[in-house]
Amino acid sequence: MLKLLVVVLALAVLPPRANGQAVPTARAVAVREGAGLVVRYHLPAPVRRVAFSQRDTIRELWTVTTPGLTLVDGVVSGEAPFEEFELLIRPDAVEVDRVYMGLTLAGDGRVLFGPALMLEGLGTTLSVDLAAGEAVLPGGGLIGGYAYIGPATDIRADARGAVVAGSNMPAELTDLLRHSFFDSMAFYEGRLGVGLPFRPTLIGSVDSPGPAAFRGDVTDTGVISVRFHGNAWRDEREAVVAFVWHETFHLWNGHSVKNRDSEAAPWLHEGGADYAAIVGAISSGAMGEAGGRLRIMRRVNGCRRLLGSDDLDPTRLQSGNGPYDCGVLIQWLADLEARKAGTGDVFTVWRALLAGDRSGPDGYGVEAFRALIGPDTAVSVLLDGPGTTRWATVRNRLADLGVTLENRPGDRDLRGAALRHVAGRNCSSAYGFYDNPGALQLDGADCGVLSGEPVIDTVEGYDPQTASRAMFDAVMARCAEGRPVRYATRDGRVLEAICDRPLVEPEVWAIADAPALALGNENLSTVIK
Repeated sequence: MLKLLVVVLALAVLPPRANGQAVPTARAVAVREGAGLVVRYHLPAPVRRVAFSQRDTIRELWTVTTPGLTLVDGVVSGEAPFEEFELLIRPDAVEVDRVYMGLTLAGDGRVLFGPALMLEGLGTTLSVDLAAGEAVLPGGGLIGGYAYIGPATDIRADARGAVVAGSNMPAELTDLLRHSFFDSMAFYEGRLGVGLPFRPTLIGSVDSPGPAAFRGDVTDTGVISVRFHGNAWRDEREAVVAFVWHETFHLWNGHSVKNRDSEAAPWLHEGGADYAAIVGAISSGAMGEAGGRLRIMRRVNGCRRLLGSDDLDPTRLQSGNGPYDCGVLIQWLADLEARKAGTGDVFTVWRALLAGDRSGPDGYGVEAFRALIGPDTAVSVLLDGPGTTRWATVRNRLADLGVTLENRPGDRDLRGAALRHVAGRNCSSAYGFYDNPGALQLDGADCGVLSGEPVIDTVEGYDPQTASRAMFDAVMARCAEGRPVRYATRDGRVLEAICDRPLVEPEVWAIADAPALALGNENLSTVIK
């Protein structure tokens, strides 16, 4: 049965601001309708236009159903003044990197990004008028983040928090998410010595439109949304564990504190979360040392590819994989140095960093982090040193810290090196690929014949996912001769991409020996139950 979602916005007057001006507030009340939402706005006075204040929300499937009004670029407008308007919001059709989803499915439930409903110049509150058998999470402040509206039977909650899993989610994935969520919260609280100011919620969904196999994000209300596309998670259980542990760490280092460098230096909080997830999952027994080392070295090699031998341009660590790849290397170096010096570990650093945030007005940032790890650190080699000697020096510093590296390119490395090399000769802007099982999809808008996000079946006659070495060798031969590389697409086309420079086998570091990543029970601030 279809249900109507109604959002009613009414004006209220808050106490005056410091400048004497009153602050208007909008009130929203919500109910679901089918697969989407109907949103009705009631304004305090007639207007000809009103804009949404949150501009980074996907709104391609938002439609104004009120006659005479249009929605263009986040602005609702009409030729005649209006006091009310109605929107139909459908679930987003695609995931976009580092952009919050406006509306997503979670089984029979809906996940709404509350800030997307805020109107420019108006404060807004959001509440939900529930149908029989429905529930809403979190319990308050819905406009500040993700809000779940759906069957109460899909929620499992206790004093620690809540996990929402749609009825269409396999039980084994539900169990994996629940254990990872609660185990990670207990571990982080124990290591960081502080709880959370909200009751956290994890919403799991297998209804992601893709193309990425896993995507997730966290909002300031303590709600985490993790979304899965396809069945890649079945063969990547450790990746699912690390994924959930990563997002959960953001409850501490991103959404219960102020990070003044979140835009300028996302490598601090993203690298911090990724590395904390690896160490935490290994220490709790949810991931093996081998899996953790492999994940770290993928990040390290990614950072090496990104920075090369150029002097550091900070903007290269602000988007794409840079904040994650180089951020993990920075955290690993800081962790190794702290353990060798006997001053603790990476969580000791974060405990002090976050404690400082709570005692000061400006939040934490890179300056405080670097002060805690000290001036004579290998992190300075990465961030400050000359590019020409950066990686030789980093390798030497790692050796001093007990890490022995060797060159060991694997199938994933060869596949990535060949695809990136050819893309680099054809793309004039950002490029990459989604390596989902059975569906390798190119990603790049300005890439000549490789544009349009095609799914690739073969490169030079070889499946890039199952015959990576053969594909690499074939691409190397074509590029050495300056001949185009041929891509066969899932929809039956053959794309001939320029390759006029030699492809060389990548140097890919692997750990031959290193100190264990797992932590013991020393330095715990509270007892983990």
